[in-house]
Amino acid sequence: MRVVKNLRGEINGEMQLSCMTERELEVLKMVAKGFSNNRIAEALVVSEYTVKGHVSNILSKLQVTDRTQAAVYAWQQGIVHREG
Repeated sequence: MRVVKNLRGEINGEMQLSCMTERELEVLKMVAKGFSNNRIAEALVVSEYTVKGHVSNILSKLQVTDRTQAAVYAWQQGIVHREG
């Protein structure tokens, strides 16, 4: 039963990632690294309002309620890696 649950989790994770745009993945990586919306906006040369829209889309697509949950998801799925 545990294997089935893990497999379902992997499939759901892949489906959630495939629904994201490249920009959303880029923003998710920065969120997972602890960047603020302002810092993300500066790095991507977009407005903070645009970043907030991307974050909102990410939360919806991942079916999570906040940035912390999105960051945990990104680390668990291997979207971001420890540098160094």
